[in-house]
Amino acid sequence: MKNLWPLIIILVALLGGMSIIAEAPPFVEAPIRVLLGLAFAGVMGVVLAGPIGRALADHIRGTPLETSDPQVLARLDELSQDLQLTREEIGQLHERLDFAERLLTKQAEPVRLPVKE
Repeated sequence: MKNLWPLIIILVALLGGMSIIAEAPPFVEAPIRVLLGLAFAGVMGVVLAGPIGRALADHIRGTPLETSDPQVLARLDELSQDLQLTREEIGQLHERLDFAERLLTKQAEPVRLPVKE
C-alpha cells in the first residue's frame, strides 16, 4: 500500500482537474479550462504530497498514536495532567460554592423587639 500512495495522489489530483475542465461554465474558453484543471491538479498534488496528505494517509490507515512524534505525546501527556488538575480545582470550587449557598440560604430566626404595652 505504501507504493500506491503516489499513484493515489496523482489520481485524485487528476480527477479534480478533470472535473474542473468538464464542469467549467460555457463562457470559459477551452484552453482556460485546461489550464485551470492542470493548475488545480498541480496544487492538489502538492497539498496531498505534503504534511496534510501524510496526515490523511495516517488517519485512513488508522495509524495508532503511539507511533507518532514523541514531542507530541509528551505535550499530550502534559495537557492531560493539566486538565486533571483543573477538574480537581473545579470540584473544590463547587464544594465551596455549595457551602456558601447553604450559609446564605440558612435563615436565622428574626430578632423580635420587646413590645411595650
